Amino acid sequence: MDKFKIRINRKFTLLLAGSALGIFLGGNVIGVFQGKPSSKLNAAEVQEELGLPEIPIKEENKLTSELRFSIDKAFKNATEWPETLKHGDRNTKIEYSFNPELDTYIKKILKQYRSDYSTVTVVDNESGQVLAAVGHVGKNNKFDSSLVLTATHPSASLIKIITAAELMQNTKVNRETPFEFRGRSTTLFKYQLNESKKNRWVRTQSFESAFAQSNNVIFGKAAIQNLDSARLVKMAENFGYNQTLINEFDFMKSNIHGASDDYHLAELASGFNDETVISPVHAATMASIIANNGVLKSPRVISRLVDSKTGEIVWENALVEKRVLSAEASKEMQGMMEMTIDGGTARKSFRKMNTGYKNALEIGGKTGSITGGKPFGKRDWFAAYAIPRDSERGKGISISVMNVNVKRWHVKSTMLAKNIIEYYYNNIQPMPITMVKMPRFISENRKNRVRNNKRTIASARLKKRPETRINKKKIILLKDI
Repeated sequence: MDKFKIRINRKFTLLLAGSALGIFLGGNVIGVFQGKPSSKLNAAEVQEELGLPEIPIKEENKLTSELRFSIDKAFKNATEWPETLKHGDRNTKIEYSFNPELDTYIKKILKQYRSDYSTVTVVDNESGQVLAAVGHVGKNNKFDSSLVLTATHPSASLIKIITAAELMQNTKVNRETPFEFRGRSTTLFKYQLNESKKNRWVRTQSFESAFAQSNNVIFGKAAIQNLDSARLVKMAENFGYNQTLINEFDFMKSNIHGASDDYHLAELASGFNDETVISPVHAATMASIIANNGVLKSPRVISRLVDSKTGEIVWENALVEKRVLSAEASKEMQGMMEMTIDGGTARKSFRKMNTGYKNALEIGGKTGSITGGKPFGKRDWFAAYAIPRDSERGKGISISVMNVNVKRWHVKSTMLAKNIIEYYYNNIQPMPITMVKMPRFISENRKNRVRNNKRTIASARLKKRPETRINKKKIILLKDI
């Protein structure tokens, strides 16, 4: 009996010691006995939260419950933008923020390429007004506005903007911080996140290059080592997730959920999941936050509602803005997003942009691709901003392009964005751009193919001709001799 009591006392002592050790290491008691003293692996020292300067928020014109119900009813399942709105006994005319000329051009190119599903959203960085919001279904070659408003599209690698923003602002990670990885950068297996095993296939890449090349492994490791799920979700909510982003549409919310363990945290931070969803309007807004140096300007689709009979303004949409990221972190983000254009996943499309536009504009972006969502298919995302280098010409635009390809590719989202940016600054907001004649680049392989083709064609022609012998006075056909 005494021995039994001694054993119990020993177990109780071990339990208390383990609990104290767990509290000391910052983990929970259960985690200690599972061999996990902390929820973070190799956690780096985190900087103190930066104090973000307050920006005066303009008072918005609140929607009445009757108006909100009418808007939800009119827009929730609509495939076209309604022109009028009925609420109670009143009929009101809806005035949108769209630019008709830009809207027409976007519809033209979407009908030309006819991807299975496509959306294009263009937001004015200065005012937050949505200049274009077009959805297109390639199968029947018709436009569908519901594609733009629904948040049923997986964010894919666009979420890396959120992860990078949190790392830049609240940890010691910077653009030059090196990370090691092995395997393909587009995959995310558990063995790739294991730091204990190293071999000759391990490569090193800076965080900036990892962002530009959309390296899932490095973003997963950076999140595990420096973040936790709650902090990442909080930054995402600052950027508009789990919030009513557009005042007039409370039915479209981009959703993000927390992670249960380290591997799910890596999936969450890199966008390697189909549970984090976003709307095309929100994707363009995320790019505009970086363009506005960390200030979120809520996008506005409806400018105002006007009584059809009296002309009285029933409701006017006011600008709401708030700071969600420090200016310093935003500058770092701009550098990484611009590297995506110059040497990252968007370089091939923007290499074809005329140098005149490149010299006059600051262009940054982020690509993303994943299979899933509703409608189902392979999503090809691109969110970007294009700001005039001359500050007197305003803050420019932000754009999101999403293509959903079911069976085959039609056009890259980056190429569509490039064409729209060029059109905007050539026709909507013309700029004094010096067009530079681009030298035609021909690879050595292409030169050899052309040279060989010419030889083949020349030899074929000689075979068809009758043999000739050249005389100084005349050409004598050998068959006539």
